[in-house]
Amino acid sequence: MIKLSVPDWCFYGKLGESAGYYETLKSLGVAGVEMVAPERYAAARTAGLEILNLAGPGMARGLNRLEHHAELLPQLRDGLQQAHQNNIPLLIVFSGNRAGQEDHEGLANCRRGFEALLPEAERLGVIMGFEMLNSYDHTDYQADHGRYGFQLVEQVHSPWLKLVYDIYHTEKMGDDSLSEITSHVDQIAHIHTAESPKRDAPRADGKIRYGQIVPAVLRAGYRGYWGLEFVPQSNPLEELRAAIAMFQELAQ
Repeated sequence: MIKLSVPDWCFYGKLGESAGYYETLKSLGVAGVEMVAPERYAAARTAGLEILNLAGPGMARGLNRLEHHAELLPQLRDGLQQAHQNNIPLLIVFSGNRAGQEDHEGLANCRRGFEALLPEAERLGVIMGFEMLNSYDHTDYQADHGRYGFQLVEQVHSPWLKLVYDIYHTEKMGDDSLSEITSHVDQIAHIHTAESPKRDAPRADGKIRYGQIVPAVLRAGYRGYWGLEFVPQSNPLEELRAAIAMFQELAQ
């Protein structure tokens, strides 16, 4: 059975009464929720949903620059602690913006920063999930291709640093997500999905080849969650229902 999750930023408040939001997700076949506000943790868990992750700092001012480390490392340690205290297994982390920096320098600085965090991540049992973002929606973001993330986790070589692989972001940059994921499946902690270019609901026969990607990634051994991180266009409930049905069918 495929495991599906929904980030709160995409759908909270868009599926009818907020009081019944998590129950609605559960009834649709969703098993996990992402980036949940702390005041909603209890409601999500009462509905039977797993809270999968929270987002750390550093998307724009990131660990790719040594001058940010003194500020960011304590914040990231706090994020690991918050995740641990709330039984959340993954902290999403970032590179920061390029600002003219060469990738090899950013990678070296990111490696230094994340290696400094590894003892805390291991002690608390929280994985850091490094996410690549396209540099169109996130102007000048440095880790804007899959290769940046894969190089980083290969260099750090720890089970406490893995990837959040967002198919929408990498495909928008021209990457072949099917090849990248199936070749590095053990390095991926979580997958995000959406169609391109609008970041709308993923489709089996859309521009991004989910009809091919999903079965191939499952055959390669991926058993993590597939996050439905798309922006609904007109009918959030029906668009979410259709996306869930598509993933369930492709997983059979």
